[in-house]
Amino acid sequence: MKSLLNFFLIDDSAFDLFIYEKLLKKSGITDSVKTFNSARDALKYLLAEGPALPETIILLDLQMPDMNGFEFIDEFDHLPDLLRSRIKIFMLSSTIDTRDIEKAKASPHIIDLLPKPLEISFLKKKLSL
Repeated sequence: MKSLLNFFLIDDSAFDLFIYEKLLKKSGITDSVKTFNSARDALKYLLAEGPALPETIILLDLQMPDMNGFEFIDEFDHLPDLLRSRIKIFMLSSTIDTRDIEKAKASPHIIDLLPKPLEISFLKKKLSL
């Protein structure tokens, strides 16, 4: 039996967090979803958990107040290599701004830019499940 994946959802929309958490759990690919409505809170959690954090997939919203997805990535770059190596990040956005799309593609920390609303079948394909 394949082990279930560990997910973090980072989005300022409580509605999106609620829906995506339910969709992920219902899909059968995870029973572990931690939600954050602030990218800063997610970073603090990552630093606090450090070596205890299991391999994790982060679904990161691009447009958020206080700290947007790219600002999160800039701070993520300063985390210890061991911690970063256990995290895969997918950015979520409904953007059509080509600058955002190119910036996401150019980042070594972002696996892919996924369209909002999140489609679990598309995510599964990206995760090769």
